[in-house]
Amino acid sequence: MKLIAKTFYGLERVLEAELIKLGARNVHRINRAVEFEGDLGFLYKANLSLRTALEILVPVFSFKFETQSEYYAKIYEFDWSQYLDYTKTFAINFNVFSKIFTHSQYASLVCKDAIVDNLRQKHQKRPNVDAKDPDIRIDLHINEYQCDISLDSSWPSLFKRGYRKSTFDSPINEVLAAGLIDLGGWDGKTDFYDPFCGSGTFSSEAYIKAAGLHPQHWRKDFGFQRWFGYDEVLFNKILKFVSKPICEIEANIYASDLELYSMDACKINWRYSKISRRITAAMGDFFDSKPRGKTGWMIMNPPYDKRIPLYDTARFYEDIGRKLQADYKGFQAWIISPYTDLVERVNLRKIKTYKVYNGAIECKFVGFEC
Repeated sequence: MKLIAKTFYGLERVLEAELIKLGARNVHRINRAVEFEGDLGFLYKANLSLRTALEILVPVFSFKFETQSEYYAKIYEFDWSQYLDYTKTFAINFNVFSKIFTHSQYASLVCKDAIVDNLRQKHQKRPNVDAKDPDIRIDLHINEYQCDISLDSSWPSLFKRGYRKSTFDSPINEVLAAGLIDLGGWDGKTDFYDPFCGSGTFSSEAYIKAAGLHPQHWRKDFGFQRWFGYDEVLFNKILKFVSKPICEIEANIYASDLELYSMDACKINWRYSKISRRITAAMGDFFDSKPRGKTGWMIMNPPYDKRIPLYDTARFYEDIGRKLQADYKGFQAWIISPYTDLVERVNLRKIKTYKVYNGAIECKFVGFEC
């Protein structure tokens, strides 16, 4: 079975490595995704195990078209009864780049009409659309004259791990956080520092990696569980195989933030997820901090003024560099920043630079030797 794991731009390489390690076949990267092959059991395993995937799609139907009427006809003629009947609700997630459809949502509406008309003709009843909690989530992708339709096996998205019950301002996406930790090469054993921790996403993802937990440890539901052909016995067998208990880890994880509300959010999340004893958390200013050991690996998502006002951005990055150089010799420090020029003001020897996106915002992810 052909499968597609979607991810953020810039994380394709680490997702590819995850899939190869997991045992996927015929793995290769595409833009913001990785294609691979696996059976039904591997589909369940991938949803449970992949830290850097947003969704796992199952392609069901691809075709070319030249007009809107041909587009409708081909979708209408497809055998949707394999996946849907009038008892199932559905929704369509769409990405449309085509001269034939000047409005992306209209392409989605035509697709919806074709599916509904097909099933109504067969059953004399129509399925309902439920955008918030569908039984079946259809992924529609149109690139000019090519249409690809898939089923989203993961819905809701795999970044919704289930461990976060409280958030502070602008939390970083869990999948992006996990991917950045892998891009930066953290080994899961070196002490981990998270000095702008927000609601604790980097530290939580670090613990998941170090402990070898599957990232959906706290989650109950997946889209494939509502599909025709869902094998509950097989799923429970795989869930048992990948599951591990909350445990001690070799690395120390240190999380801090200047804001009291941030630390309160962290404590709520970590108490709920039962990892609070594995992470050392304290309210404090990074610029007043001291390392707990001679070596460590640090990751930073400093505040920025598109979301949070910042006093003087250029000076702020210069201050980060001076602090790292003065007190964190022997460390690696990785920074994600939308200030693609100003992050250079850190002025330390660079390890590597990656282009990534935090939501719709283009960022640099830069590693420095302190």
